[in-house]
Amino acid sequence: LARKLYNSPHIRKYFNCKAWVFISQEWSTREIMSQIFRKVGGSKKVVHASVGELVDELRNFLGKKSYLVVLDDVWSTEALKEILPALPRGNINRGSKIIITTRNREIMRPLFLQQIQHIYEPPPLNDEEAWELFSKIVLSNGLHNYNNNRYKNLAKDMLRKCNGLPLAIVALCGILRTKSSITQWQQVNEAVRL
Repeated sequence: LARKLYNSPHIRKYFNCKAWVFISQEWSTREIMSQIFRKVGGSKKVVHASVGELVDELRNFLGKKSYLVVLDDVWSTEALKEILPALPRGNINRGSKIIITTRNREIMRPLFLQQIQHIYEPPPLNDEEAWELFSKIVLSNGLHNYNNNRYKNLAKDMLRKCNGLPLAIVALCGILRTKSSITQWQQVNEAVRL
């Protein structure tokens, strides 16, 4: 959803600049700041700048702009504590937006985030949407026998255990990618817990 919004052609007219930055479990404040700065069109002279200098440069650069920054797949509040100070909050009133995507809702709980957040939790997929996602991934992985009734019944049983969570469905497909026999699918089904 965030990616679709970010890539929308209509977004360009609302923001002077934008940046999408993936934040892994192993993150570097300096690298993230550099990525944001490059993507919003900042100067290349900050290549060798310290973290403090990068924060100052980024704040100055974004200070009078309307920006969209997406911090994607944030795993820790520590990352946010280091990155958010570089993004001028006064600009939020000028239409600037910071979108944070995470797998862990607890990351959004700290008090320093309370004033700026609106948490959107997408609803779980219904059975049809879950099957559509599963089918798309399984086909792209080269598993064509999943439409056989025995495979299909096992798949639907496993999908029920995923509770409509796209991440769980993607993980399940990753496991099934290496399994081709009905016996292997049964073993995976038995291993998947409710």
